Amino acid sequence: MTDLNRFLLLLAALGQFAAPVLPLIGFGETIGARAVADGIPPELPTGIFFSIWSVIFIGFLVMAVTHLRAPDHATKQVAGPLALAGLGNVVWMISAQSIGSVWLDFLLLLPIGFFAWEAAYRLDRTETFNGTARSLLYGTTIGLLAGWLTVAVSISVPDFGRSLLGRGPSDAVWQSLWMTLVPATILATVFANYVSRSGWFFVALGWGLLGVVVNNWTRLGTHALAIAAAIVGAYILFRRIRFGARGSYPAKP
Repeated sequence: MTDLNRFLLLLAALGQFAAPVLPLIGFGETIGARAVADGIPPELPTGIFFSIWSVIFIGFLVMAVTHLRAPDHATKQVAGPLALAGLGNVVWMISAQSIGSVWLDFLLLLPIGFFAWEAAYRLDRTETFNGTARSLLYGTTIGLLAGWLTVAVSISVPDFGRSLLGRGPSDAVWQSLWMTLVPATILATVFANYVSRSGWFFVALGWGLLGVVVNNWTRLGTHALAIAAAIVGAYILFRRIRFGARGSYPAKP
């Protein structure tokens, strides 16, 4: 199974680079175009903030190559769930670009987020944060992936809710915003208390919430929503800095 995970991890890494190119060759429509087809929702970060995927994909690929060439204890532990998260992400991108079903896209995100969190949990259990290049690579890549998928799940909740109620992106914007901020706050608390000590998770989460602030302040002109998002984002980061994180195991005395 370990050998299989090595190749699946590499396949997932390469697939994540290939899937976004499909619309350029006529297969589907870009995710960005679909996201704003009916209008710009208040919970959607501006486009530049999605560039974090390039950092995650590069780190994912370097991890996959490293694990293929010289696996160690940490990558053996995380390779399985990380490969499943990456392969799920490929399926999600293809689905979002070609089918564009709000229901399907939301449901696909849940197991992807679970496997990313599982990888973060396993990495935290290995206690390999020793300052080496490898530990930095593992911690950064998995932390950013888990954090950004938490953002993805949170910003998908209001879209899913609007589809149930037959609403558009500009309807009940305060409800849409809080349907993002409340899940993000709860998930961040659960992650810090029971999953991982990773600070990179909060870097990605903070980056996503900053994107929501910028979206509301600059693109939509809904300044009150931007201020609310900024306050919640600052609160989440303050709690992490002030109280730390217990992660996957109790703090040592």
